[in-house]
Amino acid sequence: MATELRETHLHKVCYAVILAVLLLSSAAAQPYAGRIGVEITDQPTAFVDVAKVLRQFQLASNEAPAPMDASGWPTTDAYTVLFDYRAVPAWAPPIDDPVAFQPDMSGTYKLSFNGQATVTFRDTTAGATLSNQIYDVATNTTSADLTIPSGTPNLIVLNFSSTVRTPGAGTNTGITNLKCIRPAYPSSQIFATEFLNALAPFSHMRFMGWLDTNYDAGDYGDPGHHIIEWADRALPTDAWMGGDSVLRPGAHGVPWEYVILLANQVNKDIWINIPVSASGAQPTDTASYIYQLALLLKNGNAFTGNHGLNSNLNIYIEHSNEVWNPGFSQFAWNKLAAEDEVNQGGSILNQGGGTADDWAKRRHARRVYEIGQIFAAVFGPGSLNTRVRPVYAHWTIFPAGYDGILTWMQTNYGDPKNYFYGIAQTAYFNDQTISSLPSSSASVADVLAAMRTDSDNGKTYAVQIDAVAKKWGLKHLVYEGGPDDGGGSTTDIANRIRANRDPGMGALLLHHISDNWFATGGDMFTYFVLSSAYSRYGCWGATEDYRIPVTPKFQALYTLTGYDFIAMPPEPAALTATVSGRQVALSWGASAGATGYSVQRGTTSGGPYTVLATLTTPGYTDTSAMPGVIHYYIVTASVSGIDSLASNEVSAQAGPPRRVSPHPVQPRRAPAR
Repeated sequence: MATELRETHLHKVCYAVILAVLLLSSAAAQPYAGRIGVEITDQPTAFVDVAKVLRQFQLASNEAPAPMDASGWPTTDAYTVLFDYRAVPAWAPPIDDPVAFQPDMSGTYKLSFNGQATVTFRDTTAGATLSNQIYDVATNTTSADLTIPSGTPNLIVLNFSSTVRTPGAGTNTGITNLKCIRPAYPSSQIFATEFLNALAPFSHMRFMGWLDTNYDAGDYGDPGHHIIEWADRALPTDAWMGGDSVLRPGAHGVPWEYVILLANQVNKDIWINIPVSASGAQPTDTASYIYQLALLLKNGNAFTGNHGLNSNLNIYIEHSNEVWNPGFSQFAWNKLAAEDEVNQGGSILNQGGGTADDWAKRRHARRVYEIGQIFAAVFGPGSLNTRVRPVYAHWTIFPAGYDGILTWMQTNYGDPKNYFYGIAQTAYFNDQTISSLPSSSASVADVLAAMRTDSDNGKTYAVQIDAVAKKWGLKHLVYEGGPDDGGGSTTDIANRIRANRDPGMGALLLHHISDNWFATGGDMFTYFVLSSAYSRYGCWGATEDYRIPVTPKFQALYTLTGYDFIAMPPEPAALTATVSGRQVALSWGASAGATGYSVQRGTTSGGPYTVLATLTTPGYTDTSAMPGVIHYYIVTASVSGIDSLASNEVSAQAGPPRRVSPHPVQPRRAPAR
């Protein structure tokens, strides 16, 4: 028990000692500002509206998929998993993590949806409550408060029964537009502030996971698995992120619009993965998926405010993800497509002979070329290899394979440096010498030692691939890299997880990236991933919750990027409102380290709010409150441009306006005597 309490405490304190150890143990580490990016994931969800990551609605009676409309909203009574961030595998114990860490999702959420329903919990641990349910007939909107106590397992499953979609529609007709807004956030905000702050050190964001690039592509030529068109993609209006083929053949992952909105908000370059079966081979294919995607990224659409990516942002483009990897369906899809093309005759893929595997590798490289040509046509002359950056990724343990493909490309398409920006590899370091054993008694130190050895061994591949890149005049990049404790093995899983929380992992990450990557001549490193749960399937995350950046791995990344870490100040505490006539006096507790406060006001609970004033000390009196109107107030703290979470919300109603008689009141005379 003492060990578990100590480990849990490490998630809640500042890690000052850990940071000091990292800095002392990495005297040789140099900052690589602008050269380290990160893979984007949701742990917890990046969205203020947590309902954006809900699961497909199901029938309560038999758990079959519920009938739905074109956007995925149920047309009958149904339930959905709002989110599940429990430790792995809480649903099939024992849990891998010795402290069963899960993100803190406690607080009161603002739930709303169009229609009427009886809302209850299904398969949810006791503790969460629903209250204040109200139906507004004018807007056909039901709203309620969803409160999750601290310590409640992070599984929220909501059941909607006796549903009435629209007035007069009858019962059992479903609901639409379910939203669940995070505590103290305005409904108008898209991304959580802590998520945006966590991205600050990085130069670029890779979206492979967010875009569900590793979707089940099926076999090339099978019904429904041939080509996906632009109209098949995921849409911002979908009931859940990435409805998959349930909604449309290409509705995978987060809609592209959110990539634009996020990149512009944090002003970071993007690294995107094009679906393996996306249509488009020539710049003249203007209706194709790839051409239309390029147009969207350039110009935006109504959802993005008709604003594309900021003009200063670059686009790294990868054809799918690890097309060389037989473990992913895109490998089979691409290989079958190559075989089909060659068998039809007249294909360039068998120029130089080779096997079906060779044809598949050539097709993968050609797709990178074709995608780059389409994007360059959309973004205009001079954009290729400047703003538009096609990247050829291959299997790291076969460095000679890079050179062979580039030679083939040169023969058939000319010098690769004219259309490829760079070549990319993975750069992981793993603990397989331990995890591959049937059983083990390895300590945390043993795990770290094994991973350091693997990191040093991997340097050989980096050196060889860098020589290929320099030979062809290309950049040498890492599309994914970092500690790898995955594979599904439970051997010594507790200590393998502990190793990822140990100060030694921070020092090891510094060594891996600085000494075994950048020192070999590498140009850019993409860390995998921003945040994730730690389990037998991997301890990838720089943190287990992006709201906790003070972890050994995250601090190592801060050191490498030269980023001056500034912790988010705590939210202002105990906001109160006192009415005096037409004035509302607000008071709150000081936020440690804060240099400023923002007082915000709205006319509906949960926002939207507008800024009333910015101050340097706590306390403010609102003299502009509209009499007779209930106002809602929140306060945020800030330091060096980093904003805190919002305080608790308070409401107040200023007194009515003073009534004035239309005529002066004459003094009453005393009766004559």
